[in-house]
Amino acid sequence: MDYVVHTIRQTDEGSVMISDSVEEAGFDVSVGSGVLAVMADRAVRMFPHLAKLNVVRCWAALRVMPQDGYPIYDQSKVWPGAFIATCHSGVTLAAAHALLLPHCIDSGDLPNESLAAFSTRRFDVPATH
Repeated sequence: MDYVVHTIRQTDEGSVMISDSVEEAGFDVSVGSGVLAVMADRAVRMFPHLAKLNVVRCWAALRVMPQDGYPIYDQSKVWPGAFIATCHSGVTLAAAHALLLPHCIDSGDLPNESLAAFSTRRFDVPATH
């Protein structure tokens, strides 16, 4: 595909991945046909030729989503050497995950300057009275 689209990606092999749902589902990992229909309809409206393709597989997962929607990359203050790296889109943030994050974890330099905005410290907000 010649376009960068947030909700549709094409693999190097040519497969097309459509993803975009956000649901408050608790621990339910089932995929509802209503959600799939909405994603497929949106994809076909953007790229009409996708209507001719067959669905090969569908999957669901529980995705950790902080309330601000941003990833969390940090090192435990209590247990140095224990790290957290969690986000809702490993594909969108793959460059950070593949190129920057491993080096920070390997060197024990997390959060570093480049990833400081994604530290758990952003949740340390003084309570108001």
